[in-house]
Amino acid sequence: MAQYRRLSDGSADSSISDPSINVSPGVIKVLKEHGYTMKEELGRGASGIAFLVKDTDGDPYVIKQMNSRDGDELDTVRKEVEILKTLNFGYIVTYVNSFEDKEAGRIYIVMEYCEGGDLSKIMETQKEERFFEEKQILDWLVQICLALKYLHEKKIIHRDIKPQNVFLTEDGYVNLGDFGCSTALERADEYASSVVGAKLYVSPEVYQRKYNSKSDIWSLGWLLHDLCMLDVWDWNKSEEITWLGCSCQIWDE
Repeated sequence: MAQYRRLSDGSADSSISDPSINVSPGVIKVLKEHGYTMKEELGRGASGIAFLVKDTDGDPYVIKQMNSRDGDELDTVRKEVEILKTLNFGYIVTYVNSFEDKEAGRIYIVMEYCEGGDLSKIMETQKEERFFEEKQILDWLVQICLALKYLHEKKIIHRDIKPQNVFLTEDGYVNLGDFGCSTALERADEYASSVVGAKLYVSPEVYQRKYNSKSDIWSLGWLLHDLCMLDVWDWNKSEEITWLGCSCQIWDE
């Protein structure tokens, strides 16, 4: 795993969801066959469920169970796995393994577990107390920028930069995650055209269907605004849609 470099002494509060486990015995069996024991469910979305598991050594990991309704969605998940396999950077969630349950039409992606939770949950907690210190915001910003610099140098566009996809380790380091909407370009001057991402954070170029890595920077700008102002969108009131196999959110007005 790549080494981290701490950028400041700021620390982050941890916030991890703990809903009751409600999964089929078949899922638990598949996980056990691959050496993982279910501990708790971390969250659900249109495309699947995230679980906290432990391996045979007792080490914690997150497994994303990606549900599929057709072959195109499976291909989208496989592309996500191929992107994850190429990534090795300290501020990006580490890919560990993946396996497929062909009979059930599910792909499981094993990822590094970030004990600090995601920024949206931390923002919710912080909103009830006080604003983040400027030093802390700059610390997170620089780490996210380094993660994006790494991705963009590899001609990968994340396409879904938002607080829910920025995770923190136990020590407060940023780990950029959720590459379900990401795409890899063949050339540095190539443009993407798929309309994907969270409506509140996507750039105007996305709707014009001609954009590149600069679109991620637009999204990062809105994320920075929300960190400073502690604008926390209520995603439970938003309408969830799927564009080209990617689970995305749009605000219900």
